[in-house]
Amino acid sequence: MHMKNTITYLLTIVTAFMFGGLVVYLAMSKQQMDAVLSPQRTDQIAQTRQEVDNQDINTTSDVFDIPQELTSKEQDTQISINDYSEQQAKQLINNMPDYVLEQYVDKFMATDASEVITDKRRFAERAIEELYTPNDTQQLAGIAKVSFGYAMPETSANTSRVTKFAKMYAHLDTNGQVPSNKYVFIKWINNQTGQVLLFEKKNISPNSNQNWVSFIPSDGWQEGSYDVRFYQFDSELQPIAQTTYNIYEVIDEKLALN
Repeated sequence: MHMKNTITYLLTIVTAFMFGGLVVYLAMSKQQMDAVLSPQRTDQIAQTRQEVDNQDINTTSDVFDIPQELTSKEQDTQISINDYSEQQAKQLINNMPDYVLEQYVDKFMATDASEVITDKRRFAERAIEELYTPNDTQQLAGIAKVSFGYAMPETSANTSRVTKFAKMYAHLDTNGQVPSNKYVFIKWINNQTGQVLLFEKKNISPNSNQNWVSFIPSDGWQEGSYDVRFYQFDSELQPIAQTTYNIYEVIDEKLALN
C-alpha cells in the first residue's frame, strides 16, 4: 500500500505541475525527489508500472486517484525549475502508463479542453521540454508585449522600475496567423531564480486576434529578467509569441505613495 501511495504522489506532483496546480510540485522536497529517483526507487517505479499495466484499468483507478489535499490551485508557494531537473521530470512522465496519463489530464482540464489534446503523452513531453527552454530569437507568428493595463500597447511598457505588487499584463497578438482557439497556454518565468510564475492553460476570446493574461506574484516582483511565451493549446504546444523584459528596481508600494 505504501508503494501505491508513493506512485500516486509522484504522478500527482508532475501532472498537477503541468496542468495548473503548480503548488503541488513543491509538496515534495528536493531531498525527497532525489530519494524517489534513486536507482533503487526507479526500479520499484518501473516494477509497479508493469504491475499496473497487467491489471484492468477499472481495478486500478483507485491507485491513481488524486488526493484532495494535493489539488489546490493556490500559488502561494514559490516553484523553481532550478529545484528539479528536466531529466527528473521526463523520467516520471516516461514511467506513467498511457491510460493513467490520460486520466490525469482529464482530471485537471475541462472536458472540451481535454478533447483538444489528442495526444496527451506528446503534450506532456512538450510541456516538460518547453518548461526548461528559455526564450530565443526565432521569429514566431504572433507578437507578445507586456504592460500595466489591459489595452494592447503599441510597444511593451518600461518595466525597469515597478512597484512590488503591480499587476502586469502579457499581451498576445496572433496577427490572424494562428487558428482561433478559446484557450492559450502560457509560460511566465523568472530567468534569474527559475521561479515559475505561470505555466498553464488560460481562457481567451477566440473571436479576437488580441488577448491578454494578467498576473501578480504572491510574494511580489523581484529584480531580474523574465520570459513570457505563448503557445497554441494543442498536443504540440507550438510557440506562437514570446517576449523578454527586465526589472531593475522594485519599489515598495507604501513608499511609492509618498
